[in-house]
Amino acid sequence: MESLSSEDVHRKTGAHLTRSLRKALTFAALRIAVRASQRSKDGRVIEAIRHGLLGVTRTAIPLRWRLAKNMRRAGVYRDGLPDAHFERAVDQLCMIGHVLRVGASGSGCLERFQFDHTFRNVEQAFSAGKGLIHIAPHICGFPLYAMVVSSRIPCSVYVRRNTDPRKRRINEEVAAAGGGEIVIPPPGASKAQRLNVAVSVLRKGKMLFVTPDTPRKPHRGVAVTIFGRRAYFPTGVFVMAARTGAPIVPVFWHWRDGTYHIRYSEPMEIARKGRIREQTETATKAWADSVDVFLRAHPAMWWNWLDKRWTSILLSNRAISNGPG
Repeated sequence: MESLSSEDVHRKTGAHLTRSLRKALTFAALRIAVRASQRSKDGRVIEAIRHGLLGVTRTAIPLRWRLAKNMRRAGVYRDGLPDAHFERAVDQLCMIGHVLRVGASGSGCLERFQFDHTFRNVEQAFSAGKGLIHIAPHICGFPLYAMVVSSRIPCSVYVRRNTDPRKRRINEEVAAAGGGEIVIPPPGASKAQRLNVAVSVLRKGKMLFVTPDTPRKPHRGVAVTIFGRRAYFPTGVFVMAARTGAPIVPVFWHWRDGTYHIRYSEPMEIARKGRIREQTETATKAWADSVDVFLRAHPAMWWNWLDKRWTSILLSNRAISNGPG
């Protein structure tokens, strides 16, 4: 067995400690927000939590160091970007707190998202009656997106069954508070069973929101390029589209002037006939390219800067852009 150098051991130990600190801070903040939202008659307590959390992020040196390091590896770092990212992350947690406090309509969160003329892409695709798949990367606000778009068209959200019961419980509470339908595969579900759970929603003509940018192992995904690095994305949403005929509408949103501005791409369709595997791989790569463009333009929005899998990917050597898988 190959031994690790002292530098590798130091890096892995540092990454583990940073990851543990990030998780501890995130769940502590969520617990505080949940309790405060349940006890508070107005939003002042949650806003006080916002200021407190922002103060913590300014002094959490290990987190800031790791964040800046990953941003530099990705080639997007600039002065003030770590603070901008933490502001968006804290804003997401506080929006969740407000939703848990009073539900979607009275939380003020719906008013913070602005639809533009591209919403017609959703309306036209949904009107076909085959169901509709929404996809977005893990950008700040993603736990609330299904609730936001449901103000116009009801939307279900697919949530992977997380092994951490704390996160699973919060996901369920947020979905319930927002009045949305949450779709979670049963414990121990196989890949085919997980796929069927989502497909059943589409066969009812419903709209389903999925965040398919969680990297996979090479044998379980399609090679894509993000920040010049090789990653492997799942093809499940595109397989669902091929099975059901449901179109896919990618969605992105970014922060500007106190509002999250939502933009919808043109629908993507996978023909039921022809070479399904080639179609799904091509569609996955095309979507990944659009994610790469978005994240370079709005890096503060990405929730996964400190994710251990993405940290590992950013540590890897640069891949050949759009090279063969």
